[in-house]
Amino acid sequence: MADGLKAWLKKPEGPVEPMQTNWTTIPANDNADPEEVVDFGFERHLRITPSVEEIMRQAAVGPEARNAGGQVTSIGSLRFSDGKNTERAYCYGADDKVIQFDAPMPVGAMLGTREKTESQMGGKGVTDAQAEQSNLYFANMLETIEPRYLRRTKRRNGKSCTAEESRAVLAEAIANTPVMPPIKRYKAGLPCGGKLVAESFVGMQKGKKGESGAIMWQDISSSIIEREIWEETLAGLSETTAETLDSARVAKTMRQIGEAHGFVGKRAERMGKRILQAANDNLQDALKKSAA
Repeated sequence: MADGLKAWLKKPEGPVEPMQTNWTTIPANDNADPEEVVDFGFERHLRITPSVEEIMRQAAVGPEARNAGGQVTSIGSLRFSDGKNTERAYCYGADDKVIQFDAPMPVGAMLGTREKTESQMGGKGVTDAQAEQSNLYFANMLETIEPRYLRRTKRRNGKSCTAEESRAVLAEAIANTPVMPPIKRYKAGLPCGGKLVAESFVGMQKGKKGESGAIMWQDISSSIIEREIWEETLAGLSETTAETLDSARVAKTMRQIGEAHGFVGKRAERMGKRILQAANDNLQDALKKSAA
């Protein structure tokens, strides 16, 4: 009876809850400037200097220089370590405080490279082509006109009106207008205040570590199907079967289940086992029919 009872105890109830995690993007011992990484609660785009494109350009056109030992020390504006160079780095000391030290650079390591947080993932940091493809996707999916970005004009501050005052002003304007202009209805559109439409959907934004983000559509779909199966299963169960399974949640012995159905003494123990077995069989049969 274990499978049937476990299924009953774990039947889906309540809203679909997203999974949470305390995953972080920051290593325990990072060599970046602590002031730069203090706010690394979000996943972010990193701007790496020099870029891959700049490295390839310098390698193609820049002159190459070597030291007396034949080691490459520079290519164009790119500089490399000969094993004697050091660069500033950071680590955690014995008292768990960040300390600065001179890290020796291995032979051939590129010198003077930097990485800096540029923008939050899911927001900016995309090319114009990527933004256009993303925006067109939303327009096609929601059947709206193609989105366009409109720069905000200078704000004009005026009198703030309550809802009732606004309705009164509108009613007065209608009353003073002999012929109302024709009403033109436009096709549904998307927000125009941002270059990326996805920014307007909170579920598509990555939250800080330990917070929930969007639930994957696969999880939502599976949860909906699971709930539909259980709704059909519950509709096919008799009230007596459901009551028996509910009593099994709190009962400690078969005798208590039998007593819940009006039996006493040793007969309650025997009948409790039979009643629970019958309820379990009915539940499994109903689940098989619903899932078929």
